[in-house]
Amino acid sequence: MKKMLIFMVVLLSSLNFIYPCKSAAVELSTGGTIYVPIYRTFYQSYGSSRDAYGLTSTVSLHNTDPKNAIVVYAIEEYDANGKLVKKLLLAPITINPWSSKEITLLPPAQPDEVGANLIVRWKSGQAANSPLVEVLMVGQVLNRGVSFLTRGQEIKE
Repeated sequence: MKKMLIFMVVLLSSLNFIYPCKSAAVELSTGGTIYVPIYRTFYQSYGSSRDAYGLTSTVSLHNTDPKNAIVVYAIEEYDANGKLVKKLLLAPITINPWSSKEITLLPPAQPDEVGANLIVRWKSGQAANSPLVEVLMVGQVLNRGVSFLTRGQEIKE
């Protein structure tokens, strides 16, 4: 048993040299674009029938920078086919250090849209940490509920 333990320690140690853990270096930026997947509908199957129900989505914008405010100047919703559905901001939003803002998207009138996405564009007067953008989606049918979270990812345009 002791030999097996020593063998496992040596094996795991050698794997660390072959496949080293990469720590994600935090890069500061003066702005960027974040892609966030959202789901506007969930489906419930009963035998051979499938019913669609709308989801309420809460978009949470978190400024992760301890010193600098950021400005979110555009949030756009696109449908599952990549077509612009709606621009969600009428005016830019300033988010102070360590602060958050929320936007609620009501369920669709016709719950038939499977997926969608948000594009969030932000900027800062000084180099800052990228904001964290999450969407909480919640739906309910009678006594059954569903809720889940998606997180945005920085992209290059």
